[in-house]
Amino acid sequence: MKKFISGFLGVLFVIFVVCGIFVCTYVFSKPSQEKGSDSRKLILGYWTDEDEDMKFYFDQSGQFKMVQLSDEDHVYAEGYFKVNEDAGKIKLLIMPNKERDESYDMGEKLKLFAEITYRDLEVDEPYSDKGWTFLSSTEREEIMNAEGSCKFIMSNDDEDVYYCKWTRTVKEFNGDEKAEQRMNNRR
Repeated sequence: MKKFISGFLGVLFVIFVVCGIFVCTYVFSKPSQEKGSDSRKLILGYWTDEDEDMKFYFDQSGQFKMVQLSDEDHVYAEGYFKVNEDAGKIKLLIMPNKERDESYDMGEKLKLFAEITYRDLEVDEPYSDKGWTFLSSTEREEIMNAEGSCKFIMSNDDEDVYYCKWTRTVKEFNGDEKAEQRMNNRR
């Protein structure tokens, strides 16, 4: 009996360690900040599909959130992401959440993992080599009005496709959460 219990606990320990390592690769991996990389383009703002009423946030810290565009309190999923630029896929680790709309089919595996394929990622990055502080107001306006588009395909039963437009934010460009507040205070 002792051998069975110790063997069972050993196997359980190995499973916890492997699962912990797998989950930590999502939680502690940050998107690439290299200029011109797909990861950087994805995190420099948020993505909206007005026709399908969907909004995607991909944060610099590696967190993501999918919400309803018309009601941002209506959360479809949130958690962590990592980008496989070679395959054009965004891998999601979906965190369990009581506010989440579980009726939306994410194409989940094991109730925790899902995948979004992205295609035709186009983003204008004017003056991306300068810091926000060193830009003129005209250059800042150009940055904030830069255009971007992408097609997101959910790996679910319906293969839902979202044709998203990109909206830039000062926070993502500058990497500074208080940048927008400082800009508003100047006015």
